[in-house]
Amino acid sequence: GLWERVLSSDNPHRRRVIDETVQTALPESKNPDEVSTTVKAFMTADLPNELIELLEKIVLHGDEFSNNKNLQNLLILTAIKSDSARVMDYIHRLDNFDGPDIAKIACSEMYKLFEEAFEIYKKHNLNVDAIDVLLNHLEDLDRGVQFAQRCDESEVWSHLAKAQLDANLVKEAIESFIK
Repeated sequence: GLWERVLSSDNPHRRRVIDETVQTALPESKNPDEVSTTVKAFMTADLPNELIELLEKIVLHGDEFSNNKNLQNLLILTAIKSDSARVMDYIHRLDNFDGPDIAKIACSEMYKLFEEAFEIYKKHNLNVDAIDVLLNHLEDLDRGVQFAQRCDESEVWSHLAKAQLDANLVKEAIESFIK
C-alpha cells in the first residue's frame, strides 16, 4: 500500500513524510480510521520512536483521542519495548490504560521495569500486587513496610509478614500478621 511505500527506508522523502504526519496531518485529524491506519503503518514499518512521537502528539497533546484506551496502551507498551525511560512519565500522565496487563508486561523477565510496575499497581489501587513487586522483585522490605503502613490493608500486611518471616525477622513478622 501507499503507507508501505512512503515509510520504506528506500524512500528519500521518508523523514519529511514522517515529520509532516507527526507534526501536522494526524494531530489535526478527527477521524479514528485515519489515526488507526497511520498507527498501524508506523507499527508495520517498525518505527517505534516515530510511533511514540506520533502517539504523544495525539494522546498527550491532542484532545480528540486523549482518552482513547487503545492508544494509551499502545503508547506505554511501545515505550516499554523501545524507550523505557519514558514509561514512568506516561504512567503518571495517563489515566485510561489497562493497568494490570501493562504492569505484568513491565514486570516480566523481558523488561524488568519493576518500579514502573509498582507505580501502575499503586495507581490502580492493586496494593497486593504492588507490595509483591516491592518484596519479590525489588526485594525492598523497608519500602514494603512503608507501603503497608500507607495503604493499611490486612492482605498487604499478610504478604509483608510472610516476606519478613522469610528474612528471619520474626518479631516484625508477628507485628505485621496482627495488623
